[in-house]
Amino acid sequence: MSLASSTEAREERGITACVPTDALAHDSIGLSGPMQRVFAEMQRVAPTDFTVLITGETGSGKEVVARAVHRMSPRGSGPFVPVDCGSIPPSLVEGELFGHEKGSFTGADRCRPGKFEVASGGTLFLDEISNLPLHMQPKLLRALQDKQIWRIGGVRPLAADIRIVAATNQDLAALVRAGTFRRDLYHRLNEFSIVVPPLRERGGDVVPLATQFLELTNRELKKHVLGFSEAATQRLMGHRWPGNVRELRNVVRRAVLLADTEIKPQHLALSDSPPDGAGLRPNELVERFDGSVPFKEIIRRAVVGVERQILIQVLTQTSGNKAEAARLLRIDYKTIHKKVKDYGLFIA
Repeated sequence: MSLASSTEAREERGITACVPTDALAHDSIGLSGPMQRVFAEMQRVAPTDFTVLITGETGSGKEVVARAVHRMSPRGSGPFVPVDCGSIPPSLVEGELFGHEKGSFTGADRCRPGKFEVASGGTLFLDEISNLPLHMQPKLLRALQDKQIWRIGGVRPLAADIRIVAATNQDLAALVRAGTFRRDLYHRLNEFSIVVPPLRERGGDVVPLATQFLELTNRELKKHVLGFSEAATQRLMGHRWPGNVRELRNVVRRAVLLADTEIKPQHLALSDSPPDGAGLRPNELVERFDGSVPFKEIIRRAVVGVERQILIQVLTQTSGNKAEAARLLRIDYKTIHKKVKDYGLFIA
């Protein structure tokens, strides 16, 4: 069976009535059984001012969940201000979050509000909170506890009327044990936690999401691709999606660009199976061990699998830009080009 429209699929399954309308916007991340739990948690916490910690793999849709929580909350009409904690140089984080007064340091020729002020009345989304520098963590904790901030160079505190939603793909509890994340801040952020499962654990979302991305890309490109062939549908369902929803979106966007009336397997650029067990994680190789494969071969396959997963993650992060991916991985362009070809990867 080829993919039906996402709207029809929802109506057939009777899901629309039990999922918040706002969560069914164009950026929803799925309506499978595992995601029903996530939506139920979103509904429960949205009306409160609890700080929410969203965890999940890269590309699984953590920011989408954060935006949905914001829209469903009493602050929904206020601003939603995202901050990528990993993209700000450590020396600039305090000014970015809290702002500064004119003349507070060399070059501060004007007063500048920080993201806390910009988000007033709404939600401040702290993405990749695990990357927040250690020296800034007690200052953030103080701001959350006192509900007020001090601009750099300020002489009086400013009220912080915001709701904090944080997200990470790291295990914060492990970082606490390692001493790189403050325990008190972790507990303050973790008033309510939401775990977004990876796409491979919610196969029922692949079909409606792929159709959703098809419809959006049709509008973007002004095309009229009707849907997916049966073979293409099976290919989508059989893929493990290590890049999660982001990878699915990129694959479908590229397929719509290449297709005329129907998306076929060759438009998806998905390999049927990774070479030499590369699609299996090291723990899966261990679980499937039956003595038929030499120990050295198992180790080789584990290394290949990890290498492939990292390549997919970095290429997804850089939207397929191999030069930027090579820079992040600290390898030369020829090496990454060869590995991408060897593994049959394509990240649009």
